[in-house]
Amino acid sequence: MAKYYALLFLAVGIVLYYIFIQDPCSNKIKTDFSRKYPDYKILNSGAGQTSLDNVNCHIHYRKPDSNQVYEDVWLYQKSGNEWSFSKILRTIRKEPR
Repeated sequence: MAKYYALLFLAVGIVLYYIFIQDPCSNKIKTDFSRKYPDYKILNSGAGQTSLDNVNCHIHYRKPDSNQVYEDVWLYQKSGNEWSFSKILRTIRKEPR
């Protein structure tokens, strides 16, 4: 019985690893954002609405010399096996807590 749990754990691990590598919101948006805005400080990022060929990536950041937090929603589209940036859907200025 233990070997079945180990096999199940391994299978789930492989699936999660594949999803993490394929998810543009995990690393690609940070690279693309830093390239476009090298002086901005990234606070965090994550996925929003998704479909098979589109994913909305949310990224929170601060502009240089500012404590104001902003959130952008970037659209990534899948072409073949690659995700590529399409456009910025919206920018939101977050209110301080």
